[in-house]
Order: sequence, then structure tokens, then C-alpha cells
Amino acid sequence: MYFLAVSLLFAFLAVPCTSYSVSPASVPESLGSEPVLTLTDTVRTWSPDNMYEHVNGEAELLIRYGTSGLAFAAYENGTGDYVSVDILDLQKPINAYGLYRLYTGCEEETGIHGATVYSDDYTNYAVFGQYFLRISLDTGDHPDGNSALVEEFLSHFTGHLPDQAPLPAALAILQQHAASPCEVNYHPDQIDYDLETGPGYSWVGKDGDSYSAIILDSEQSAGRKAEELKGKGVAIMVLWKNSVVWKSADQGEPTDYMKEVVTQIGGN
Repeated sequence: MYFLAVSLLFAFLAVPCTSYSVSPASVPESLGSEPVLTLTDTVRTWSPDNMYEHVNGEAELLIRYGTSGLAFAAYENGTGDYVSVDILDLQKPINAYGLYRLYTGCEEETGIHGATVYSDDYTNYAVFGQYFLRISLDTGDHPDGNSALVEEFLSHFTGHLPDQAPLPAALAILQQHAASPCEVNYHPDQIDYDLETGPGYSWVGKDGDSYSAIILDSEQSAGRKAEELKGKGVAIMVLWKNSVVWKSADQGEPTDYMKEVVTQIGGN
């Protein structure tokens, strides 16, 4: 499990968020049976302006990844079973993918009703289009029912949303070149920790080395980014059309592998 598997526990304060695209109809009124878990209150929503009040120090990260709104729903029954669901609208599928990968790393995941899901004991992380979800379950002595509850929620949620935009074709190209598809990470423009983590894509190649790539809107933008990277000490770099691929700040020449990757993503 990668870092940032932190708790998203919110105070129950309702704040209007007109830009948030999740309709209340996309959240089921109840889950499970015998006894049924029902919503404990109305679905709560927050905007980026006040999100920090409910996610403590994590709000800045979520906003950097493009979160435009956050919703919270909680379910409970008479026996004490409890389920909470956090739904973040990341505006773009690639942003949601990037945040999902940050939480889950390369752990085993499954597909459920169009969503990609990773289960960690009693917590499930899911990504569906531009949405990132965390489903936390406390069902007492019956944890085997957790998967059914998650499937039921996602069946309703995904079935009440419009078709989602696809992920960028470049992601699939990089996943083909990576040691495994889950090795490809994405970091938005607002994330720039260091040369390895952003902005853009990073992955581990089949040769075991780490690589990064950024895809821009024009050849001119890519050229400017290449000059910026040179200023930061990147020596092993290749530029083609609107894409830049680099390896590290070490001295050396771009490999045929790097040239093949940048040609494919730049020509896509």
C-alpha cells in the first residue's frame, strides 16, 4: 500500500457546491439487507474553498490533483454496521487515475461495473471516469459481505452517471512500455515535487529504470519544457513533436527505448 492511505473523515457540515457534478440520485438510499443499511443523513458536499475544514492537511493535495468538489455519504443499520463513501470529482479522468494510483500503488485490483477497484482490508479505493471514491466498511463480524456492499454501491453509482470520457491514449501507450500497467503514474501540472514525480507521467520500464514524460499542446510548448528540464540538469532526454521523455539527471545518450516511446506518444 503506497503512502497517503489516510483517513478522510468529515464533520457533517452541509455547504452548497454548484459546480459539483454528482447528483444525489447517483447515491443509493440503502445498501444490503437483513438488516438494510440506510443513509444516516443527506449527502454532504464541499467545494475547494472550504474542503480543508473537513480533510485537514490533505485538501491542498486533492485540489492540486484537480478536485472540484467532494461528497460524503454514510450508511448504518440497527446492528451497528456502518459504511461511509467519499466521492471526489477530479474533472478529468487522468486526474482521477493519478490520484487513485497515488493511493493504491501497484496492488491487485479488480473491475466492478466499469470502475477499477482496490480493496485494502475494510477500505476500497475506486476510480470511474473523473471520479475517485473511497468506500470504508465496518460490518462487525461479517467482513465477507463487504465486497457485495461495494459492488451494490458501484452498480448504482456508475449506472446513474453519464458515459465518462476515456483516458488519454498516451496512457495506454506508456502502460505497454512499462514493466506493468500499474507502474505508470500521473501527476498534474500543479504537482512538481522533483524531476521524477511531476508534472506528467512517470513509470518503471521493462528494463527496470525509471522514466518520465510530459505531453503538451504544441511543439513550441514541448521545446520550452525541454529547455526548462535542461536547466534542471536533465541530460538523458528526447523531444519529439509535443512530447518530452527523460530518464534522469545522469550523463548519457537517449536510448532507442526512449526514442520509441516519445515517437509513439508524440505521434498519437
